[in-house]
Amino acid sequence: MISLAAIWGGSFLFLRMAAPVVGPLVVAASRLCGAALLLLPLVIYRGDLASILRHRGALLLGGMLSSGLPFIGLSLAAKQLPAGLMSILNATTPMWGALIGWAWHGERLHLARMAGLGVGLAGVVLLASGASTASSDSFPLGAWALMLASTMSYAFFAHYARTYLQALSPISNTVGTLGLSGLVMLLPALYWGPQGTTHSVQVSHWSEVPHVTWLALSALSFVCTGLAYMVFYRLLDKIGPTRALTVTFLIPVFGMLWGALLLGEQVTARMVACATVIAAGTWLANRPA
Repeated sequence: MISLAAIWGGSFLFLRMAAPVVGPLVVAASRLCGAALLLLPLVIYRGDLASILRHRGALLLGGMLSSGLPFIGLSLAAKQLPAGLMSILNATTPMWGALIGWAWHGERLHLARMAGLGVGLAGVVLLASGASTASSDSFPLGAWALMLASTMSYAFFAHYARTYLQALSPISNTVGTLGLSGLVMLLPALYWGPQGTTHSVQVSHWSEVPHVTWLALSALSFVCTGLAYMVFYRLLDKIGPTRALTVTFLIPVFGMLWGALLLGEQVTARMVACATVIAAGTWLANRPA
């Protein structure tokens, strides 16, 4: 869970680097197709390709819920919101997950889990209130709504996978959802090409995309998507969707950490205290009933 949080925490930095330059559709398509291509040889080696084709309908819908629609939403939000704020808003995912699990599967919100969710949320709120970039007056409401809608889609998919995709292995789930949803977005992305700006210069052709943007897209595809989703599916199998989604409580901690290490952002005592509260909430939320 800590490894996954560290990887996904870095994804918001790469989104901020890539989305304003090439646009949300290119970011989403490259993340999906790149990650699927990276893992496809392993699927073929394991002989799982036939099972993906048999479940293609469920995998396509799952892919749009887990990655296609959220990736577009995150990419649009990344054009206006900073990485730290996005990672904080992303931590609302377990709240949606707990509510959807209660409504869909009748999961009992026992005292320890409710306390963990509450403590984790309190840590996120404290972290957000101390971040100077997290003022709602500074950013459009639409970008906030896109972030929250994306986290809800993540949470819904976790329970969808539990219901409809349990027969597939983690690698088959990963490649199937990413690959099929990526194919849906690939042709429109190639047709329209990059749609963004860099240093106030309009980017409308592939040759105009800076090298650093290609590196950010590669990191998003291979590390923050392909590798991360493999780890997430294993978490779903081992501890269930509601508890697995509490990983997002840890993501703001790593989002701030990578910001300090790579962007020179300041790490304050308040941030360290909030990180401790978030970690405590994650531990409580993962305790068995």
